[in-house]
Amino acid sequence: MGEYHLKQAESNYLTGLGHEVYLLEQLNGRDYDDDYVMQIKELEPDVMYYGPLDHKTFEVVQQVDCKKILHMNSKGIFKNLYKDIIDTKDKLWTHLMSTSKSLCNEVLKVTNNVKHIEYCFVPFKESELVFKEIYAHDCVFLGQGHHRLTIPEFSRERDIYFMPHYNKEYEFNFKIYGSGWPTTDWYAGVLPAGDIGSLYSSVKCGISVIEADQHIFGMINNRYTEMGYCGCPIITFNYDDIDWFGGEKYLNFVSSITEFKDTVKKCMDRDDEIIKKVIGFKNFLRDKNKVYFEKMEDLIND
Repeated sequence: MGEYHLKQAESNYLTGLGHEVYLLEQLNGRDYDDDYVMQIKELEPDVMYYGPLDHKTFEVVQQVDCKKILHMNSKGIFKNLYKDIIDTKDKLWTHLMSTSKSLCNEVLKVTNNVKHIEYCFVPFKESELVFKEIYAHDCVFLGQGHHRLTIPEFSRERDIYFMPHYNKEYEFNFKIYGSGWPTTDWYAGVLPAGDIGSLYSSVKCGISVIEADQHIFGMINNRYTEMGYCGCPIITFNYDDIDWFGGEKYLNFVSSITEFKDTVKKCMDRDDEIIKKVIGFKNFLRDKNKVYFEKMEDLIND
């Protein structure tokens, strides 16, 4: 959940290497019975691989005896991340991948079975990167409203990006896709399934944000790789606790409404420096993709 086609793409990659792979949907709070657990046990898996799961699915994971690789790219259900992760070693996981360097450093105190990844890989197929006129906006944001409309940790993003008078004050076509937003001129509804690649391949630029419970641990979320791989210029904050690992030269940092407005205008005008960043970031992410899978394979084959 929250990872567009990520597990499907990883499954396909591992199958291509000759592994026998079963892709299971997490329970998302639904209950399970003994038959469900027994079906998994009867497969006698060598490895289970997953991101942050819900409580019920983690209960199932605990009942299967095998190598367990947990990929942490968000805080998930864990409250005290460092302590809770270490306390659940050999229960919820035996090996760890994470975009949080600080988490990896903590885990290294108890095991060497950990890999830090800087950027997640991009799950898109080239056939998904299709221009669609309906998404040819000047600027876009894809994500839920809900908590973002109220929590204090998101006040800077609200003040600069998500003010309710966009199309009146700013002379560009701005749209938001996702649930939990008020009905306004700039709200475009929920994006149809499978259209993320088309959205980011059609717009002139997009906003990307990192949640407070991600950036305090140094986690760069999947949205940056999705947008960058599609050739969408990325407008973002230069978060104090994020190491971009060289990717900063390809991003468009803003810290005020004026800078935001000026950057959107440059993207609309296809500014040369903006285009250079787009091309550079896509090549940068291709290299990161290779490293991502190398580290995954290292954990699987360890």
